[in-house]
Amino acid sequence: MKAYELNRKTYDKVKKMDHGQMKSFCESVYAKGFEAGKRETEGLSDKEIKQALLQMKGIGEKKACDIIVALTRAKAERKTLTNG
Repeated sequence: MKAYELNRKTYDKVKKMDHGQMKSFCESVYAKGFEAGKRETEGLSDKEIKQALLQMKGIGEKKACDIIVALTRAKAERKTLTNG
């Protein structure tokens, strides 16, 4: 994770900001951090999950596909709940 560096120029600008400017600045810093966090936590693809499952004793092609379908549904439901 890359640490945020506050240089002197930005520090001086922040000290002179009014409420609205500070709010915008903070939202910008938050949004950049949020996006960086999302990129760092990207999960495995369905294909990678299936390959890992197929290496487990007792899980065949059909069961691996069923698990992928269940995970895909759960992702869709979560996306619906967070966007709805």
